[in-house]
Amino acid sequence: MTEIAVDDDGLRERPPTTTLAADDRLRPYHWAVMVLGVLGYATIAADAAIFPTSYPLVQQSLGFSDSAVGYIYAGGFFTCGVIAMFLIGPLTDRFGRKPLFVAAIAICSAFTILTGFAWNTTSFGILRSIATIGYVSWGLATVLIAESVPAKHRGWMTGTVPVGWAIGFGSSAFFSEHIAASMGWRAVFWIVGILPLAFGIAVSFVIKETPHFQDLQHARRTGSSRFHIDVAKTEKSVLSQLWAADMRRRTIGVTLFFLFIVPQYAIMSYFGLSFLQGKDISFLEANRAITWANWLGIVTILAASFVTRGKGAHYTLTAVGVLGSVCALFMVYLATPSTIVPWFIVYVLITIGLWGGSSNFLQEAFPTRIRGTGGAWGSGMLWTSYGTLALIVAPLLTVYSWNVLVIVFGAVLPLIALVGLWMVPRPKALNSNLEDLVH
Repeated sequence: MTEIAVDDDGLRERPPTTTLAADDRLRPYHWAVMVLGVLGYATIAADAAIFPTSYPLVQQSLGFSDSAVGYIYAGGFFTCGVIAMFLIGPLTDRFGRKPLFVAAIAICSAFTILTGFAWNTTSFGILRSIATIGYVSWGLATVLIAESVPAKHRGWMTGTVPVGWAIGFGSSAFFSEHIAASMGWRAVFWIVGILPLAFGIAVSFVIKETPHFQDLQHARRTGSSRFHIDVAKTEKSVLSQLWAADMRRRTIGVTLFFLFIVPQYAIMSYFGLSFLQGKDISFLEANRAITWANWLGIVTILAASFVTRGKGAHYTLTAVGVLGSVCALFMVYLATPSTIVPWFIVYVLITIGLWGGSSNFLQEAFPTRIRGTGGAWGSGMLWTSYGTLALIVAPLLTVYSWNVLVIVFGAVLPLIALVGLWMVPRPKALNSNLEDLVH
């Protein structure tokens, strides 16, 4: 009889059987799922970057204060975070990965277009907050891919989803540089808002519900499971399962990791325009730097996703966090007015690697019965971190310099994040089948 290894918190790994060998082959459908997941998230990322890359024009048009910028950011991020954690995640584990992914994209598209018709600060803030619900699509896209593709390729294929972020964020900065300056900010919101709708329609026709979720539904109905789901535990609330004794350590680790690692990247992505303008870089030059940093970041994300396949998410994310911290210190102490833009680009190139490893990390952290909820929880912590940063950056800048903020958010907080990262047990073997993580 084959011995079954059990780790500290009760997750067991079964040795792969020979019947799984054929499943390692990539088929056209697997590529389609990955491409649509990446492009769908790219449209969401383009939406996410509209305001950070065009807010001076929006601010001038609608007449809101600098402090209102932070509140608008925070309102959207907290709305997304709370809804992701307490609504979208549980619904994903009850009704399926695909319908929630399509719904998130549709909501983002509709309310981004409507934001282009905002007439004052209040209407703009409300419409933007609702549109950000679509940002949960990062977690949903990675679940769709992780549960649809062969285990051998899961690490790098889920790691490609954030390539969509780099494509979308860079494209939005490009639009702000070339379209907003000539046609106005409203045109950018209308153009970018249409994109998620197109991909949402494509997803609804091409992507099927994942085999793992279908098995979860079958297990609830019949009590039997192809992927060895613990049926008894599926009867409990998915949120209560997340904090049960066997999952608590993992949930706390995921929470700490995303809360404290995100500021390392966000301080120069969402606040890159403010940072560069504070260094006397013009609006157009700053957006050009943001565009190139994110587009070049595609290489970093892909590299991180392939390293994840070979070394595992834990080691990949540790390397990104440490290198990002070192680069933050170099940017503060070595950059000059003439070299600040190149240093900014290098910093973004390193820290954007977070997204190449975090997707697989999040999918391996939780079993199938709560993978949707766990993924949404991590996504919610991500956006909560963004929201908190949005609230505190402006007030902190009245007391401290940008250099202090870069040291704290770019070099110090990531060390706490790494503690959370290593609280989550690593899989016994790299690229294990998701069904081999059984509870």
